[in-house]
Order: sequence, then structure tokens, then C-alpha cells
Amino acid sequence: MIGERPFAKTELHFLAGCLLLLLFGFFYQLGIYPLFLEEPRRGIIAMEMIFQNNYWVPTQTGDLYFRKPPVYNWVLIGAYKLFGTYSEFATRFFSVMSHLLLSWLTFVVVRKYLGQMMAILAAMSLLLSADILIYFSALGEIDLFYSLVTASSIFAIYYFGEKKKLWSLFVIVYILTAVGFLTKGLTSLPFTAISLLVYFIHKGDFRKLLSIQHFTGITVFLILTGGYFYQYSQYEDVSGWWTTLFSESADKATGGGMVKFLNHLLAFPLETVKNILPAGLLVPLLFRKDLKSVLKSNPFVWFCALIVVFNFPVYWLSIEAKSRYIYPLFPFLVVPLVFLAMENKKPIWSKVLRIMAIVMLSIVTVAIPGLFFIDLLDSVPNKPVLFVVLLSIVLVIWFFFLKKKVRPFLIVLSLSIMVKLTFSAIVPVTRQQDSGAAEDKQLGLEIADLTEGQALYRYGDVRMSLTIVFYVEREREAVLYQRSSYEKGFYFCYTKDLPENHSFVEHKKFAYWGEPIHLIEVF
Repeated sequence: MIGERPFAKTELHFLAGCLLLLLFGFFYQLGIYPLFLEEPRRGIIAMEMIFQNNYWVPTQTGDLYFRKPPVYNWVLIGAYKLFGTYSEFATRFFSVMSHLLLSWLTFVVVRKYLGQMMAILAAMSLLLSADILIYFSALGEIDLFYSLVTASSIFAIYYFGEKKKLWSLFVIVYILTAVGFLTKGLTSLPFTAISLLVYFIHKGDFRKLLSIQHFTGITVFLILTGGYFYQYSQYEDVSGWWTTLFSESADKATGGGMVKFLNHLLAFPLETVKNILPAGLLVPLLFRKDLKSVLKSNPFVWFCALIVVFNFPVYWLSIEAKSRYIYPLFPFLVVPLVFLAMENKKPIWSKVLRIMAIVMLSIVTVAIPGLFFIDLLDSVPNKPVLFVVLLSIVLVIWFFFLKKKVRPFLIVLSLSIMVKLTFSAIVPVTRQQDSGAAEDKQLGLEIADLTEGQALYRYGDVRMSLTIVFYVEREREAVLYQRSSYEKGFYFCYTKDLPENHSFVEHKKFAYWGEPIHLIEVF
């Protein structure tokens, strides 16, 4: 199907060119648009650790923050120190790098057990997973870093298990589990527990889980996590962590009711298939009669399949689970699919892939000129040049497909790269100019300039866009603390909290979720 012959030199050159274009697409214009969604929250917490010179206690606008432990905040702090600025690019840099590193790790591990051709296809399929390619690789969020940490621990189970190096296995796995726990909380524990059970039960070595090496690994985990919470306790009460982490996990697993549960039960697998496209196109191969025997023909492929089979239900049966929660499983999803495609010798599948490649390539060829006529894209600079470049790349793909006989699956992969390039050329510009986050950034910069050198607080329980808060704190290099009484200075407050016993001037008025917020100066 896709493994009927080794890669020709032409195909390797084609893949090298695709990889270079993809790397460019990941970073092109990554920092030109403002932070939005959860990005500003991550940036705020990291900056406040720096401003307060306290790297143990996460805060958000000065309030204790318990929903995520601090490791990813430390990663962001590293990015800010590396680039010397609290920029959008720095905030997103290690998220993208995490995805690239996990894809590289997947290549290295798969090459060891399945050869270079499988490694290239698996790593490229992971790199191009649709949900990450279009959405999460453009955000400075926690999930791609967490996926790198968690998937690495699962790879380590197999790698050191096959070498019979139990000390290395358990110590490294539990170090990574501790890092994962201190990144995203309790979700790391089921990943590690299930994956260890999968490996040692399927190897018939369950007793290894009762070994001194395993208990040493658990001890390492407890020392690392306990060490953090001990350090935290030197500044604040740790009880807030347990309440928040446990309640969050319980709510995600059980909230929503029966109707929502049934909808999730149906939608989650379909969404997963969509999110791993183009590898998702290979899912029909899972319905072959000899599936189990084919997967078991290679121990590593069988391990990957078992990892998915036993970890996936944890999220499939959790009502509030999101697709990003299973990003750590994506490497183990694509490996069996690509393996099945390479093992399949039926001509019909090659014909199907060829037809798909022709149809998709034709659609892209027609769609690119059509972008000229979309009014919403008038703000994109050098639009004619951009579309000529994109169309030229498509014509080059046609050339490699028709003249150089590059196999259809590689053409499908290259079209995903075209999607990324188009996205990176257009969407950041529209987000920079026309989004709600762009308005919030501008407002935040104006407020920071207006209040420069003056005291600025949140009054009472006022809440506002975190994008505004990020840019206010960044420009002022100070935490936006809460106050419960008025003194001289600037304040954000609700209408109901406007001062009655103090003179004040209103400088700005805006809304958050329909609630008016005033920026006032109290004298």
C-alpha cells in the first residue's frame, strides 16, 4: 500500500523539502498575534513568579493558583529568559518545540524497532496530526509539552524493558511521571500505572512490579513531588492543591449527565480519527480480519496498540475529556496505522490512496487562486505574492506526483504541509488585526501607558479578560493585585463598587462577559 518499495532518492529529497517547509510553517508569524484563550493565563503566572521572585507559588493577579502545578510555568520562564522578553513568540516557542521533539523521539524509537522507512512515515504522520497542526501548534499551551513528557515515559518503559534495565526503567519513568504530575496534575498517574501494567503483564513479568526497583522508582516520584509541595509549604498552605486537583479530576470524569455521556461516547472516537488525519485515513485498515495477528507480528507495534487500547477508555468514558488529553497517545496511535498500511499489499488500497491524492491535490490547486476573491483576506500583506508562492509549491507537488512517481501517501502528507503554510501565512495576520484579543491587547497597552509609574489594582472581586491583564502586567512589569479598600491610585472596579466617599475620575470603560468594568483614578 505505501511500503511496496523502499524510498527512492527522489522521494527522500521530496520529504526533506517538505520537512523544511513544515518547520518554516510552524514558526512563521508565530509571534505576531496577541495571546488568547488560555495563553495569557500561562504567561501571567510565569511573569508573576518572576516579578515576585518566587518560583514555588503560582499566582494569577496575585491570587493563589491551584489548577496546574508549576513546571510549565518554569518552562515559560525559561523561554522568557532565553529570548529576553515576555513576547508572544517566547510564550509559544516551547509548545511548538515540544511537538517537534516528540516527533523526533518517535522517529528515533520507531527506527530502532521498525526501520527508517516506518520511522519517517510515523514521525511525519505525528507531526502533521490535524488538531495539533492547525490549532495547538499555534498556541502557547501546556498540552504539547505534557505530551512530550508523558509519551517519553511510555517509550522509556519499552526501551529499558527490552534491555532488561529495570533500574533505569523505573527511575526514569517515575522522574518523568513526577514532571508530568507537576505539569498537569493527577492525569499522569493513570498513564504511568496503565502503561506499566500493559508492558509487564503482556511480557508475563507482573512480579517485576513488586520489585525493589519499582518501589525505588515510586520513592523517587514521592521525593520529587513531595519536595515541591514541601517548598510550597514554606510560603503557603498546601491544602488548596489537594482540594483543587482531586475535584478537577472528579468533575471531568463524571459531570454532564447521561445524554452528554452518550454523545461523548459516540463523538470522542470519531473526533480522534479526525484529529490524527492524515494518518486517520488509514483507520479502515483496522477492520481487517487478521488484525490481531498482524499487529502481534512485531512486538513494538503490539505494545503501541496495547497502550492505546488500555489508556484510551480512561478518556473515552470521561464526559469532560477533550481531544488534547490524549495527545500523549498520538505516537502510539499512528505507529500501528502506518505499520498496517506498509504491511497491506492489496492493490485496491493503493488505488484508493492514489484517487485521494488526486482529488485532494486538485481541490488545493483550485482553492488557492480562489483565495484572491475572499474579502476577509484583503488585510493580508503581499497577497498576490503569497498566493503565487503557494500555487508554485502545489505545482511542484504535482510534478513530483506525476513525473517522479512519488507515492500517493507522501503527496497526502505534503498537502497537510500546504494547509499549515496557508494557515501560517493568513490566520496570524487576521488574529493580529481583527480579533477580540487584538482589541484587548490594544486596551491593555493603553492602560499600561496611562498608569505608568502609578499604583494600579483590581478592586474587590472584579474579573476581566486575561489578555488585557497579561499586557498590563507585561508593560508595567508588576502584578495586578486585588484591594478591598480605596486609596490613592488607579483601580479596575464594577459599577456597583464605584467609590462613594472618594473623589475619582473615570479613564476607561469596557465590558467583560457583559459586565461593565471601569478604570478609575482615585484621589
